[in-house]
Amino acid sequence: EDPRVRNLAMNVPIFAQGQPVPVITLPGLAKEIKGFWSLWRISISSEGWNQYRIIPLFLDDDNGRILAPTARYIWDQLLTTLPTILGYLDYDTSHQTFEQVRKVAELYGRTIYDELVLVHKERLTQERKKAEYAFASRRKAILRIGLPQVCNYRLHLLEQEEHLFKEQLERRAQILPEMMPLLLVRVEGATHG
Repeated sequence: EDPRVRNLAMNVPIFAQGQPVPVITLPGLAKEIKGFWSLWRISISSEGWNQYRIIPLFLDDDNGRILAPTARYIWDQLLTTLPTILGYLDYDTSHQTFEQVRKVAELYGRTIYDELVLVHKERLTQERKKAEYAFASRRKAILRIGLPQVCNYRLHLLEQEEHLFKEQLERRAQILPEMMPLLLVRVEGATHG
């Protein structure tokens, strides 16, 4: 990932529902580009593990569709140039806009959420396989060496350790999903200057 993107994503104040939506324009933006641009952080967290993805969305006024290339272009422009703030939407319009864009973000973010969950499950599966192999190897070594009482004691300790590992793995399998709005703006094409 680009360090600038990571820094932006981690340090941008969270956009709150009810907050007035700014109306902006950017230099060089085609006059046909009109709609709502937003930036969302989709994340999952579990014990000792966090993963997130940042997605830009642009909801076009003309047809109500999400235009992914336009969303990325606006994001690139916002990283390199200062927007001109033309004003702010009123409270009711801002509230309705947030709800509309949030619903779209949930639909588009579902795929990313599913990918994050899949990566997490694959990681846990790999950990489980490695641990099972390690516990089996240690069990064989314990059974080969030592008096029966010593072997039984060591096996008991190994079983406790294995039980503890399985409990920790179960806790790490529990995930907390989150979809957080980082930024929401109304974008107007370059007709304003």
